[in-house]
Amino acid sequence: MKRLSGMDAMFLSMEGTEWPQHTLGLMILDPSDAPGFDFEHLRDHLDRRLPYLPSFRRRIQEVPLGLDRPVWVDDPAFKLDYHIHRAALPAPGGEKELADVVGEILARQLNRNQPLWESWFVEGLEGGRVAFIAKTHHSIVDGVSGAGLSSVPCDVTPDAKGPIVELPDEGEQPRHSSLELFAKGTLSAATTPPKVVQYLGQTVRNAVTTISHLRRDDPPPRPMSAPKTSFNGALSSHRSFAYTSLPMAHIKHVKNGLGVKVNDVILSVVAGALRSYLSKRDALPETPVLATVPMSTRDAGDETPGNHVHTMIASMCTDVEDPVERLSAIHNGMNSAKALAEDLQAGQTIGLTDFAPPVLLNLVFKGFRAAKLEDKLPLASNLIVSNVPGPPIQLYMAGAKIEHIVPVGPLTVGMGINVTVFSYGGNVDVGIQADPDLVEDPWEILEGAKAELDRLLAASGWVEPAAKKPAATKAGTAVPPGGSSPGSAEKV
Repeated sequence: MKRLSGMDAMFLSMEGTEWPQHTLGLMILDPSDAPGFDFEHLRDHLDRRLPYLPSFRRRIQEVPLGLDRPVWVDDPAFKLDYHIHRAALPAPGGEKELADVVGEILARQLNRNQPLWESWFVEGLEGGRVAFIAKTHHSIVDGVSGAGLSSVPCDVTPDAKGPIVELPDEGEQPRHSSLELFAKGTLSAATTPPKVVQYLGQTVRNAVTTISHLRRDDPPPRPMSAPKTSFNGALSSHRSFAYTSLPMAHIKHVKNGLGVKVNDVILSVVAGALRSYLSKRDALPETPVLATVPMSTRDAGDETPGNHVHTMIASMCTDVEDPVERLSAIHNGMNSAKALAEDLQAGQTIGLTDFAPPVLLNLVFKGFRAAKLEDKLPLASNLIVSNVPGPPIQLYMAGAKIEHIVPVGPLTVGMGINVTVFSYGGNVDVGIQADPDLVEDPWEILEGAKAELDRLLAASGWVEPAAKKPAATKAGTAVPPGGSSPGSAEKV
């Protein structure tokens, strides 16, 4: 019996119309050197690769009365055609039109009576490009495992005959009788009291650990101390999306020139954008905006499905005006936040979702949303910022060149913005999911991020290299706004 982990099941419990809990990956493909590439060709490609992804042919089976976490079972009625859809952009087929389609897809919950994923083949992009959109429930993948699973449909050469991974040797996961699941759920409920005692003891130890870190010279943010901003509040069922691409060479130059880390630069670029966005609206809080930053707890090379993350709360230092000083403050603050997160993770032996039955968690989250407590309770953080490392090499899908891979993470608990970045080739592709009722224009935030990177580049002594004679290029190359192609970024 393959039961969901506590964290995986939590994403199911917390999900609602206003909080859909899926991730999304947007790939922009150039099929110009892939003869015969079309919807049917890509569908056949996915059909051949699906045996390498057994979790994508499984659906959840609930335990009666919600006494225990659901289990994964094979879907005997699985059909690929239920999971791959086709769409076309309206003219002119630019980034705004594509982003509108992605926003609509993000707003829809996945059907729990089927395996929890779907994909879209989107035609009509400028320059003859095609978009492939893959939406997967967060109970199946986190950022690292999602990036790892891409090695199945994606290839390192355009003419690959099969994926670079081995065919998994997993047994069948048949559907279980309700009586069996009820009996095991009852047994699990009987073991809850000692787990509660264990959890309470762990909570006390975590409080002691947190207090000791808060007493240090450079403490992390205090728990539940995020300021209220215009992009925090009760979430609606609507979603907007925007994306861009930043040259990795620029980010690394800032990193090396100012003695920080890549993740620090990314956080600082986002922080500068948020500061500009809030200042323009006379809504910049006196205390710094706080971000939830997921931290992978996986061992090196572990790309199995499921979630293996621990979160840390980091200051975005939006109260610091100078970009370089803000970057330095973020660097120091991240060290403090990571130290606390690692100490808490080292002492964690049990989580709330490891013993709290789904029926209870479902009621808690439904009540939270119905009462709009996001508007009334203190905030742990203001937004999510996630940095997922990707491959530095060129990838292909069904023979088509993958130009960009844009990630999208979910919104939750009063946070109207999620910024997820993915390094691929010579670029850092950035995706923003937002609630349009809380965020007027996510594109404005991206423009602010590019402007902030320019300021940091100037401060780190960047000198634009001498222009080379341009090589012949295909007309209409589709690049996210403000971005560059993987090849051109390598020239920097």
